[in-house]
Amino acid sequence: MKKVLIALSGLALLAGTATAQEHPHEINVFLGGFNSQFLGYKVNVDYRTDLYALYEPQTSVTTGPVLTLDYNYSILKWLSVGAQFHYNHLTVRTVERINNAYGQSSRNMFSFLPEVKLRIPSPAHFRLYGKAAIGVSFAPQFATRFAYDLVPIGFEWAGQRVYGTAELVYGSIVKGGRIGIGFRF
Repeated sequence: MKKVLIALSGLALLAGTATAQEHPHEINVFLGGFNSQFLGYKVNVDYRTDLYALYEPQTSVTTGPVLTLDYNYSILKWLSVGAQFHYNHLTVRTVERINNAYGQSSRNMFSFLPEVKLRIPSPAHFRLYGKAAIGVSFAPQFATRFAYDLVPIGFEWAGQRVYGTAELVYGSIVKGGRIGIGFRF
């Protein structure tokens, strides 16, 4: 019992020193690749020659770059919790093959994902991290969808308060990478 109490007090002391940080809040702004939920998205694309296919509209969706706002709060030196907010613009094109009518509309897509960020011990001016986020994405006239974002490796460089950041991303919102700037306060 005495060994357990000593071990618990040592862990509490370690956790207490690890939580004492000068700047626990951080905000990052990213510009990422194209939205992967709608990358190559086609609805009712059917090149059959029967009459049914002639009367069905053919729809395609294209996207632009994804803008991301990311907030984190450091619980420990190596662990942060926070949330991501993503925005991107969708263009929906519709063609009816029977009368060759063409329509185009624009929609905005929003995503909200709570996240966990794990920092890897690194030098002060080049910090490595990984993070995982799970949430939802919403676009008018499309269903609300499950969204996820995994960053197996990301890094921050330069100062302690203002810094550059880049991430390798795999998820339903962005597949590829994103780059941005961060502020710690």
